Amino acid sequence: MSAAAGPAGNADRPVLSILLTSWNTREQTRLCLESLAATVDPDLDYEVVAVDNGSRDGSDELLAGWPGVTLIRNERNVGYAGAVNQAYRRSRGDLLLVLNSDIRFHPGTLARMIGFLRDNPDAAGVSPLYLNPDGTFQQHYVQLPSFAATLALFTVLRRVPGFRHALHTFQMRGQDFSRPRRLASGSCMMLRRAVVEPDDVFDERFPVYWNDAMLARRLDEAGHHVWMIPDAAVSHVRGASCRLLGPAIRHRHLLGGLVGYLRETQPRHRLALFRLVVIGDHVLKRLCGRTVQLTFADLRQALRGDVGPLPDGDIRDWLVVFAGAPWSVPAARAAAEDEAGRDRRLLLVDPPAGRPRWRSRLTVLDGTGWHLTPPTGLPLGHRLPAADRINRRIAAAAVRRWLDRHAGARLLRLDDQRACPVVGKIGEDEVLPAAVRTPVAQRAGNG
Repeated sequence: MSAAAGPAGNADRPVLSILLTSWNTREQTRLCLESLAATVDPDLDYEVVAVDNGSRDGSDELLAGWPGVTLIRNERNVGYAGAVNQAYRRSRGDLLLVLNSDIRFHPGTLARMIGFLRDNPDAAGVSPLYLNPDGTFQQHYVQLPSFAATLALFTVLRRVPGFRHALHTFQMRGQDFSRPRRLASGSCMMLRRAVVEPDDVFDERFPVYWNDAMLARRLDEAGHHVWMIPDAAVSHVRGASCRLLGPAIRHRHLLGGLVGYLRETQPRHRLALFRLVVIGDHVLKRLCGRTVQLTFADLRQALRGDVGPLPDGDIRDWLVVFAGAPWSVPAARAAAEDEAGRDRRLLLVDPPAGRPRWRSRLTVLDGTGWHLTPPTGLPLGHRLPAADRINRRIAAAAVRRWLDRHAGARLLRLDDQRACPVVGKIGEDEVLPAAVRTPVAQRAGNG
């Protein structure tokens, strides 16, 4: 088996080129490749061209040592669209399979997708039926949004009946996926090379989100259609890479990409209206004390279509601990050492002080731990519950501003039940149960 052609390879031109992208999903990538090897027809002439976007978790080493994979290593994260395009330009097959690393193939899936294109020469491409890891159905298909749906997607207008209906139509709620339909998905989509542009599959102005919608629109305008077939199934761990971006970076890419999509597809007055409604929604949520995903500065950039840079470097999860008593630096260092080796970073947050303090203080413990002393807005917070709740919100806002500059999923743990007002305020992905206070934590509480 040659590294380029795969099983039963043809030195000139394989039938199928699999364009696999990877960013810090080593375990998911391994499962994807194992499922491919276990389910692919042994007579299929294919190649795997993989692009690793500067992973730090060993994904590139895994791909480099996997039989039959041609690997392109990027020094930095160029985004999903850019990585797919790199793999496309290196590929040679008449059929292209755009593939996320968090896909696992069910038996016969690839054969059925190829067979559908062979039996339907007018079809430009085909996507499988998506299932969650537990076997339940997953709606993960591209539907071009109406203007009303874009407003409902990002604002409280989703509660207004007409806009809610437009959003549900865009999300295809309650629709029938038991029969072939004209639907596409950028996570696992097989295309004929003849319908793709000579130099790229995706528009790189949309590095993470909306690139599949732009492709679907481009194909539709050219009279090409991509189908979903329910008898070809895959399991999909949704957002395995995107969750590593952190909520603020994800939201800026999602909103900024949508602004770019609207700029290409809507008249200027509608884009202006969209921006005005999103700003109004942002201000209203702030006045009501609701959580917002972006600072006003990031919101302004996103509404210009600027999605911001993609993160490089450390993208491990954050364990954020709001403690019931101030951490001493030696105890905080000991806690960081306890956390070392768990493949995540630790941010220890002191409770608000007894008197106002206007600046945060950050102590770098090592490559695993940080200790944050947040600002305090009101005096006597340790005695007055109302003041304590306000001070906790101020502390959570300071933590969030700091985390928003650092990629990685956020796990929140409260070692003090009085810290409950911070729940939902740091953009956390998960709230963990309160831990039993360890000797390290007890030493921290005793100063």
